[in-house]
Amino acid sequence: MKKLLIILLMLPSLIMAQQSIVSGVVFDDTGNPLPGATVSVKGSDGVGSITDFDGNYSVNIPEGSDTLIFSYIGFLETQVNISGKSRVNVNLSPDVSELDEVVVVGYGTVLKRDLTGSVASVKVEDNIARQSITIDQLLQGRAAGVQVTQNAANPNSGISVRIRGTNSLRGNNEPLYVVDGVIISSAGEGTQGTGGFGNTGQEQQNGLNGINPRDIESIQILKDASATAIYGSRGANGVVLITTKKGKEGKNDINVFYTSSFRSLSRRIDVLDPIDYIEYDNYVQENIIQDANRNWEVVDGTVYGYTGNVLQAEPAALTDWQDEIFQTGQSTNFGASVSGGNEKGDYYISAGFNDQAGLVKNSEFKSGDIRINLNQQVTDNLKVEARFSAFFSESDFAEGGDLIGNKQSFVRNVLSFRPANPSVIDDFTDPDLAQDDDDFNANPYSWVDDYHDESVEDRLIGSLSVKYDFPIKGLSYEFKAGGNMRNKDRRRFYGLTTFQGAVNNGLLVLNGLNQKSYQVNNFLRFNRNFNKNHRVNSTFGVTYDVRDVEKSIYIVRSFDATQLNVRQPFLGSEVSTPLAFIAQDQKMFSLLGRFNYTFKDKYVLTSTFRRDGVSKFSEDNRYGFFPSFAFAWRAGSEDFIKNLDLFSTLKVRAGWGQIGNHGIGSYATLSNFGSDPNVLYGTPSNGTTVPLILNNIANEQLTWETTEQLNVGVDFGFLNGRVSGNVDVYNKTTKDLLQVAPIPTSSGFSNVTINRGELENKGVEIGLDIAALESEDLNLSIGGNIAFNRTKIKNLGLPPSDVLINGKVEQRAYYLGQAISRGNIFKHPANAFIDGEESALFWGWKTDGVFKEGDQMYPIDNVMSEPGDLKIVDTNGDGVVDKLDETIIGNPNPDFVYGFNINASYKNLSLSMLFNGVEGNQIANGGRYQLGTAMAEGGNFTRNVMSDAYFKAWSPENPNTTYPKIGYQKHINRLSLTDNIIEDGSYLRLNNVTLAYDLPVNDFFGSASAFKPSKLSIYVTGQNLFTWTDYTGFDPEVTSFMWTGLIQGVDWHSPPNAKNILVGINMNF
Repeated sequence: MKKLLIILLMLPSLIMAQQSIVSGVVFDDTGNPLPGATVSVKGSDGVGSITDFDGNYSVNIPEGSDTLIFSYIGFLETQVNISGKSRVNVNLSPDVSELDEVVVVGYGTVLKRDLTGSVASVKVEDNIARQSITIDQLLQGRAAGVQVTQNAANPNSGISVRIRGTNSLRGNNEPLYVVDGVIISSAGEGTQGTGGFGNTGQEQQNGLNGINPRDIESIQILKDASATAIYGSRGANGVVLITTKKGKEGKNDINVFYTSSFRSLSRRIDVLDPIDYIEYDNYVQENIIQDANRNWEVVDGTVYGYTGNVLQAEPAALTDWQDEIFQTGQSTNFGASVSGGNEKGDYYISAGFNDQAGLVKNSEFKSGDIRINLNQQVTDNLKVEARFSAFFSESDFAEGGDLIGNKQSFVRNVLSFRPANPSVIDDFTDPDLAQDDDDFNANPYSWVDDYHDESVEDRLIGSLSVKYDFPIKGLSYEFKAGGNMRNKDRRRFYGLTTFQGAVNNGLLVLNGLNQKSYQVNNFLRFNRNFNKNHRVNSTFGVTYDVRDVEKSIYIVRSFDATQLNVRQPFLGSEVSTPLAFIAQDQKMFSLLGRFNYTFKDKYVLTSTFRRDGVSKFSEDNRYGFFPSFAFAWRAGSEDFIKNLDLFSTLKVRAGWGQIGNHGIGSYATLSNFGSDPNVLYGTPSNGTTVPLILNNIANEQLTWETTEQLNVGVDFGFLNGRVSGNVDVYNKTTKDLLQVAPIPTSSGFSNVTINRGELENKGVEIGLDIAALESEDLNLSIGGNIAFNRTKIKNLGLPPSDVLINGKVEQRAYYLGQAISRGNIFKHPANAFIDGEESALFWGWKTDGVFKEGDQMYPIDNVMSEPGDLKIVDTNGDGVVDKLDETIIGNPNPDFVYGFNINASYKNLSLSMLFNGVEGNQIANGGRYQLGTAMAEGGNFTRNVMSDAYFKAWSPENPNTTYPKIGYQKHINRLSLTDNIIEDGSYLRLNNVTLAYDLPVNDFFGSASAFKPSKLSIYVTGQNLFTWTDYTGFDPEVTSFMWTGLIQGVDWHSPPNAKNILVGINMNF
């Protein structure tokens, strides 16, 4: 008993002998005590302490433990070895990357660590931004799930951006752009593109002019519904938030830059050269036309042409039209900015000028811009922010010339016009010399000298914000008003040597666009921390959005004189389309809110809502409610994750939300009246008048498309952030699709707009960044992203009918897309929209090479086949080929899109490379209909074709080929697509490579120079230098029909792309 009592008395001493006590004080970086900081023993769960009000702590250290971990919200975690120490004081450093880094989200900002949605941040170096003319060049290849389509060769050409696939089958799929809080919704908007002679169309032009890349500080791409739902019906296709630059406190900075670039054709189409063409043309004249005479003779290696039956004494003129027409275009871009600030305010002012030359002599784009950003702290509680930018541009000749193709297309004429002329033609403006007499196949020079596509555009964007902080901590109010004004005048004139001008005796198309929009916003915000464990960031807002758009069109022909081209429409004596104005106005009133709550800096809950009322719909269907919920768990802050010593960051996210879409015309629910210039009524005085015509059937029941999206994601980091990345998985379903449904023609109309159907997008996005080397002199980083998306039509809401799929007739609902051309070639739709299948699949006839002698022949489209004809498969086995044999023949949707970058620097030298690519998509190469077949078409001279079409054409001596016989023309006027023009559109492109060097300024200017810059850098850039692809067209990044959902993946004589070499200099003072 006595021994037991002694042991009990000594037990505390024995325990204390195995433990030690360490105490001290935890300070912040300024030396102030940090109350509530966590002090834990590494490797001992549950052992630790919390600092008191004065930052004091005391911890019992178990035997064998030698490290304390000090942590506090917003500060970097610090580990200290305590071996042999009884008192340890620690100064914690702020975690700038987490505490201060904020992410711009809808109508506000949140800490990066509190982000719960799928948001991609794009930050581009200034040297790269200064090379770019439009913002799409900053997005391409830099964010997972973002697919950009553009043409770098064509100044002022249209662009298209899609985020996470197709959201609407009929409407515009472009995202919403928000610049400093001002909504820009003109990405897919241009001048009115209808009217004119026959097939006359127009190439798209850039709807985002006026947003200058070099003024951009950051870009946030909101991709999932939990991030975009606060934009309601505006956010259905994703949102691109753009924040422009501002001055920095205590620093006045002057920046000046200048770049000069040289743009040249990146790829040629392999058509017959002049000598091979002469052989082909003579063969056609002698063997296909038969009663015609040869056009050419080759005497001692020199080509001579016939005029009638007379051989010319002078040698024929031989021309490689791609070399002749496509030039090296030189461009210049220069500008300057001034910025600075103090504790009361800051400013940023910039201006620039850009002069771009295209690949064709008369293709150019000139623009000037200015931006002023001002911020001022008027009082301790009142702050005023102002933003203003102005843009002006002039351009001529979108290099596609005309969207329709065939004889009306510039690109088509360059490739197909005869590369040989019987004699030298000095004046291609003479209609008798510039065209084939009976075929109107215009000489390419007619597009250079006798065609004008002139556009003048100006844009003003401005906003004024007043922010007031209430005496209640964290509570603030903001009033913000902003607007966007855009005016555009586009004039296209076709002279007498063009096909359109020749048949109209001159043709002038005048288009106008006048667009004004403004938003008035009121926001009440509350952002505050409570007890170090609770953080609240909330916003409530009321917004009023007005958008007034007026488009105009006027077409006149039959000119008495053509010298003044676009400038004097009164010289045209016949009005083809009377002056018409098309209004596209809308008003929207919205209530919105976002609530973001963070608990213990580990668990984050976000909820948003928006109630939109839009003037497009009738009163009963005008309002829509769009909620979202998201949760994030910062698992990397949990002790059991920390103890793994694996992750530097780890966050799991999940979100759900609904978004609307009102992608119809402003007055689509009402009856609309218009005019048809082809319908004229007589008058009592023997004149004519243009009647008003009812254009549609009203449907007051139209309402929102609704997109519902579920997103789960993981953000991770290893090796102290040197390896970081994210993975997102999403399911997005759009219901009540706004569609144009066919109706019985007995109604007097062919279709009506309705809500019907369901569309689904599923996908996975992966991003990864690796800082491979980090040292004072040498740095190397690698980044990449890849996105898989599958768009599936779940339900069209139409009656099923017989559809041939995989050789079997099935009952499926489906409809066809829009016809490509109104001419004789490609005048049928290319895409089909079928229940249960991916969107916009290619639809038509399968082929199996060409018919050989001895093959079983059968009628195709009511014409009996012959050896050498294109062999179209009798898919249903009924012995004939007709519309019942149409089936799925291709897929324009990619399997995945991707991009990766490499950045390296050594001392003052840096190198950056950006690659982007698309894999698994197919392209309907419309040019192959004529260029890919030795059709023997033309007038006095045969049109040129691709080399393989002639040299590999079927003949009894060459039966094993996929090219039809020379003279094959049975595919003209057919109403079905054939899969022999479907090609693999996959590609990998070296998008940008930049080599930059920061010059040692002291060596150049001397340490005492009054004009010495603080930084001087020179750089050389290559853009689109290499493209790896099997596609035979000019470029696999097809820009035809970008803004319509009913035509996808079709290359209808898209213009060529260009490789660009740029040299620049940048100076900071």
